[in-house]
Amino acid sequence: MKSITKTTCILPWIALDRNADTSNPAFAPCCLYQSKEKTKRSFAEYWHSTELEKIREQMNNGEKPDGCWKCFNDESSGQKSMRQSVNESRLGPHADLLDKSTKQLKPLQVKMLSGASCNLACRMCQSHVSSKVHKVWDTIGLPLKEPYQYDQESENIIRENADAVRYIDLMGGEPFYHKRIQRLIAWLVENDHARHITVYVTTNAMILDDKLISHLKRFENVVVIVSLDAVGKKHEYIRPGAVWDTIVTNIDKLRHNRLNVIIQPVISAINILCLPELIDWCQQRKLHMTQMSLVHEPAALHPKNLPTSLKHLVDKKFKAFIDEQSTDSSIEFVKKLDKHWNTKIYDYMPEWKDVYLNNTVLSQTEKDYDLYRRTLEYIKEI
Repeated sequence: MKSITKTTCILPWIALDRNADTSNPAFAPCCLYQSKEKTKRSFAEYWHSTELEKIREQMNNGEKPDGCWKCFNDESSGQKSMRQSVNESRLGPHADLLDKSTKQLKPLQVKMLSGASCNLACRMCQSHVSSKVHKVWDTIGLPLKEPYQYDQESENIIRENADAVRYIDLMGGEPFYHKRIQRLIAWLVENDHARHITVYVTTNAMILDDKLISHLKRFENVVVIVSLDAVGKKHEYIRPGAVWDTIVTNIDKLRHNRLNVIIQPVISAINILCLPELIDWCQQRKLHMTQMSLVHEPAALHPKNLPTSLKHLVDKKFKAFIDEQSTDSSIEFVKKLDKHWNTKIYDYMPEWKDVYLNNTVLSQTEKDYDLYRRTLEYIKEI
C-alpha cells in the first residue's frame, strides 16, 4: 500500500462533488477545489480525466495540487482544513484505495443536488436556489437567475454504483420537498443498499413524515443538518412559510428515532443579532451547532452591511464578524421584502425600528477578510 503523505486527501479517490449550477455541471473532488476546467463534464469524463489522475499522483508524491490551495492555505495559517477534517473520519477506512488504478476505483461519496425546488421563500436566499424565492423576486422586480435543476446524472451514478456508495450528501433547495429524492431514498432502502450508506441532508425540517423517518432509520448513519436562523417568530419572519412549532416537533421526532441532528444557521444582516438567543436555545436542548454558513449573496444582506447604528448591539464575540465599514444596504433590501410580505422587521426584532424608519445610507469602502473562518472559530469556543 502506498504511504500516506503530508498532502494526502482521501477525497480525490472516493468523492464526487457537483457544481450546483446545472448550466456548467462540472464535477470536482470537493466543494473547495478550484478547477481550471471550465467546460461541461460527464461523470465518465471526470472520473477518468488526466486532471484527477494528476491530483492523485501529486498527493502520493507529497506535492500540493494547485486546485487544493484553500486547504493548504488554511493549514499554513494554523486553521484546521477540510482536508484534515475529512481524513480524520475517512482516510483510515479507505487508505487501501491510494494505490488503486482509476479503473479499480468507484465513487464512494456522491453529492446529490435536488435543484431549486423549495417549500420556503427565505429572505436571504437567491432566485436560482429556491423556486419560492424566484417567484418573490420576480414579483418585486429583483434580477433573476435561472433556477438550478434536479441533478439526474448524480442520481444515476448513485443507482449504478449503489453497491459501492458509502456516503451521500443531499442538498437543495429543500431535498425532502422533491419527490424524486424521496423515491431515491425508498429505492436504496428497498434494495438493501441503505445499510452501508451514511446520508447527510441539509433541510429546513418542515417536511418529515413518519414514512420518511422510517426509511432514514434504515441507513447505516444519518446526519440531518437543520437550517435554523433564529428562535420562534423571528425564524418564521426570516424564512416565510416556516412554522416554528412544526420544526421543533420534527427535530424532536428525529432525535427520538436516534437520528443525528445538527443545527446550522445562515448568518446575515437580518439575523446576526438573533444568534446569541439561538445558541442558548441549542445549548439548552443539547443540540450541536456546526459551522455557520455566511450570506454573500444577496450582497445587501452580508453581515458587514448590518446598519452601522445597530453594530454596537452585537455581542462582543460576534463583533469580529461585522467590525467592518458598512454600506447599510441591508435596510433597503429588508424593506423591499417586507413590502412584499406585508411585514415589518421591527415587529419581530424591535432593535431595528429606529434605523428602519430613519436610515441614512452610507457609501464606504469594503475590506476583504474571511468572516466565514471567524465564525468557525467562534463555534469552537461555545
